[in-house]
Amino acid sequence: MFKKIVIFFSLTAVIFFSGCNKKSVEVPLPISEGEIEEAIEFGIKNAELSPTEIASDWTVNLGYGEGKGSATLITPFLRTALLAKQAQQMGQQVRREVIEKALTEDADMIVFEVLLFGGYPQFGRSVKFLLKYDKKEFMPVYTFIPSYSEMGRDYTQIVKSRVKFKKTDIPSDAKVVLWIQFNVEPEGKEKYTCEFDFDLSKYR
Repeated sequence: MFKKIVIFFSLTAVIFFSGCNKKSVEVPLPISEGEIEEAIEFGIKNAELSPTEIASDWTVNLGYGEGKGSATLITPFLRTALLAKQAQQMGQQVRREVIEKALTEDADMIVFEVLLFGGYPQFGRSVKFLLKYDKKEFMPVYTFIPSYSEMGRDYTQIVKSRVKFKKTDIPSDAKVVLWIQFNVEPEGKEKYTCEFDFDLSKYR
């Protein structure tokens, strides 16, 4: 049902293979050498799986249908595994500089890739994100949402987005809620609300 989801994650991985000839920035890597090697091995071993299948353990899924969706926590481990999978499928060696660039880029971020289902082509323009932790609400520091959705089955509209939050004041073992709200109709006041619960300590 989600061929478009597969393409979404594939493209996300592919973009990190470009522009990697620049000198590495001296930023501490967010995971250990052992974890990097484990993630590479995991990605290569599961290269024949779709990105969606590989990311399933990092995904909270509320189901298919208008007002629903799924969110995937893109941890450094998962990001490395997806890069390794991509390299394996392309018949290439996993390049260390590619891994380091990808990991340092979001070293101080909590990153989610989100799939939402709405009822009209422009519903993505109304999407609002918050990350909730310990009675606090954090605004995203980066959001990508296309202006127009794609058509799914039963005329359901699909929006694929990426959102980042600063890790500041959020412990690595925190229980957080990714809160998302968007319009039911273009001019109406009624809203859909999706909440995705993540215990950060449970994700590699």
